[in-house]
Amino acid sequence: MDDRDLLEAKYTAPSGKEFTFFWEKAKKRTNLKTGVFPFPDRDGAHVQHQGGGPVSFPMVCIFNGSDHILTATDFEAALLEREVAELQHPIYGIKKVIPTGDIERDEDFIESLNETHIKITFTETFTDEAAAPIAVMADELEELFEDFSEAAALEFAESIEVENIAEELLIVSALDTQANVLNENLSGLVSTNVSGASGSVNKQADFSTGMKELKNSLKTMLEKKENAIVKKLNTARLTLNLMKMPSRIIVNIAEKIKGYTGLITQIRGQFRADPFGIRNIKNAFSSTRLVLSGAVASMASGSALTIAAAASGSTRSAVTSTGIMSREAAIAAALQINDLLVDIQNFEDTKIKDNNFIDSNANSYLLLIELVYKSIQLILNASFALPMKRIIKLDRDRNFIELCAELYDSVDNYYLDKFIVENNFNIDELEIIPMGREVFYYVESA
Repeated sequence: MDDRDLLEAKYTAPSGKEFTFFWEKAKKRTNLKTGVFPFPDRDGAHVQHQGGGPVSFPMVCIFNGSDHILTATDFEAALLEREVAELQHPIYGIKKVIPTGDIERDEDFIESLNETHIKITFTETFTDEAAAPIAVMADELEELFEDFSEAAALEFAESIEVENIAEELLIVSALDTQANVLNENLSGLVSTNVSGASGSVNKQADFSTGMKELKNSLKTMLEKKENAIVKKLNTARLTLNLMKMPSRIIVNIAEKIKGYTGLITQIRGQFRADPFGIRNIKNAFSSTRLVLSGAVASMASGSALTIAAAASGSTRSAVTSTGIMSREAAIAAALQINDLLVDIQNFEDTKIKDNNFIDSNANSYLLLIELVYKSIQLILNASFALPMKRIIKLDRDRNFIELCAELYDSVDNYYLDKFIVENNFNIDELEIIPMGREVFYYVESA
């Protein structure tokens, strides 16, 4: 192979048309999938590293000879073809690629007579049609939540035991109080109508109906011994389904976490003083565990699915009601979820130690740990597709629309709404934003 052979490369377009050209400067660029996220209340930063990203090959493609202009024009047209193409690179080998970035054409009739130079970046792409990793993880998360729910319901049904009316009244009263706390903290998350595939669905009505069913179930849960397990299972399933419902609604992620955090805090406080009697203590522990673990499971999986939906772009139309999900907000959510899991673990460990009994039901606990950690993993993976938040202080008065066009390179309604919501502009600022005002905007992920 001589130098002339080494300088030749070939591009095969999706249509099958081939172009052989000379090139100069062998370049290869590998994007690292990393992100650095500082937080105002912590020193240092959270740094993500998930390996290598796309590999690209910036090239100057040189066409010469008597028909170089026509060939270069055909090559430009081939670069506009969709689907996957093939690049035969003399150094890096055969790659499945898609042209990315800008096409830059240069014809210098003084120094490069009879030559046309076209600058383009070829980016290597996957050629299989496997499901997107985020979508696969979301499906796995839903399945894992169902497994956890069934295990938690079964453990609750097997753990609740009463031998007299006093013990029955005590546990039913405790569960009724928990239901009220659940309603108080989560009903606000389902207070608006949301649109689904089958039209507008009033989630508030569904939640209210479920709450009535739970209250009725509590009244009859311990009435008949022969159906005791079935009745307790139904009560536990109703409780877990009610906690799951708000978590699957696309609302502001901070409000979602606030609702579940409030629920967890109040439930823990409810049993600060344990009831008298080992059976009553175990019943109280079982009922508390059901709600605490269900709340953490719902919040973790629901937050992860909401963030994954935002990363995939499916929440774009909901910007005015849900705000913008950024990488920083996603990482903060993952940290909060982990902290709450640790809190309820410590709470349960303390109760078991203080009351000197053995916790023999570990299946739902292990499933909860797996569910929360996979939820956090999905959040971290999805966060790479989310925009990063930036803050600037205006050095002069600015027009709202002009500034939006500068920051987002668009005055599409989506970006205008996005700009208004995140910055909470008042009516005067929609005309002129004053000098010195801090403005938030988002840098889309690369």
